[in-house]
Amino acid sequence: MSKEDFSQASSGFSLCLLTAAVVCLYAGGCVPTAKYERIVNLSAPLPAGSLFEAKTHNGYINITGADVTECSVTATITARANTEENAKKLAEKVEVKLIPSGNGLAVKIEKPKSSMGKKVSVSLDVNLPSQINTRLTTHNGALKITNLTGSLNGTTHNGKVTADKISGTAELKTHNGKIVCKEAAGNTKLQTHNGSITCEEISGDIKLKTHNGSAKAFYAETASPVCDISIVTHNGSVSLTTPPNLSAKIDASTHNGSINTDLPITITGTVKKKKLTGTIGTGRGQLYLETHNGSINLK
Repeated sequence: MSKEDFSQASSGFSLCLLTAAVVCLYAGGCVPTAKYERIVNLSAPLPAGSLFEAKTHNGYINITGADVTECSVTATITARANTEENAKKLAEKVEVKLIPSGNGLAVKIEKPKSSMGKKVSVSLDVNLPSQINTRLTTHNGALKITNLTGSLNGTTHNGKVTADKISGTAELKTHNGKIVCKEAAGNTKLQTHNGSITCEEISGDIKLKTHNGSAKAFYAETASPVCDISIVTHNGSVSLTTPPNLSAKIDASTHNGSINTDLPITITGTVKKKKLTGTIGTGRGQLYLETHNGSINLK
């Protein structure tokens, strides 16, 4: 094939693709314009202290603990296609089951492979015993945990993470979204990349890490004076209201910003504007604060 022939063939191929795309768009086959929702309710016994697992890709996960002895799941299946009839057919092909898994229960979702012009999401609202362990995963959707005690693990990629009235150990992550945590006790680890982190009424060890966003933690008046605290961000400020009578060794640093403290600190080494090391009280706990572009405020 000559260079001229190849050029003509390429142009013709591109024109065919463009024509197909335009036809597809106007025919409604590529852009899902119709929506259909289907609700599935499931339940099964779940003793306190068991493990609950849930994984979806497109959809939120909302977990609430209560004084109950079973797990109740409401799955909202949302299908989108070029017509409501096709969206309904797509939704009816999705199966959601609550199955035994190890020493607990797991939500199993089976759905058709995604294709052009068709989309499916499955969101989960779950009620279960307050004393439970969790493994929760979604990719595009929010994650919310309320009133749970146990080993709590939750991950999303694009979505907000909210935790309220949790205790035990918690490790919650997102990549694009903020994290809001209230009344957390125990060992709490929170991590995002693009978003802020805010914790209120905290008691226990915390490890907060973000890259683009502020990080704030406010300890409860009843919190223990001895705890390990680590708060790290790159582009954002760090704010901490400590437990009453905090006892900790402190290491705080910023590159572009200032360090402000209302607490009496015994300085170790040379006094520097952007670096602070020393002791608060008897220095029994650990306090690490770091930002690159932002200020640190300590109360």
